[in-house]
Amino acid sequence: MSELRTMTRQFLLNAFGGESMAHMRYLIFAEIAEKEGFPNVARLFKAIAFAEQVHARNHYNVLRGYNTDETVAAGTPIGPGSTSKNLELAIRGEEFEVNEMYPVYLEVARYQGVSEAEKSFRFALEAEKIH
Repeated sequence: MSELRTMTRQFLLNAFGGESMAHMRYLIFAEIAEKEGFPNVARLFKAIAFAEQVHARNHYNVLRGYNTDETVAAGTPIGPGSTSKNLELAIRGEEFEVNEMYPVYLEVARYQGVSEAEKSFRFALEAEKIH
């Protein structure tokens, strides 16, 4: 494993936190969609929740050599509401990851030569593009 430099490590922590929150947010959105009578939207949210869990696990696995308490700064659109509002929140979150977050994280990992982080960010970015 390549040594995790400070910026790449922090980006992995932030991505882990953000993907973990996205996982839970989409499960909550699925419950709301089910209650509102949108079973197909609920299934979509559940599928994306699983994908976000996979991204979080991948980022966490790259951090496996660390045994420290960390503070994670991860932004997320919050405030669940109707299924319509939740779809808007989901779109905003996914667009941020695709257009801003992961491209920067990927380039920093590449620049710093941290191949495992680069791979984790690249996989997440490509998957987020289809969410």
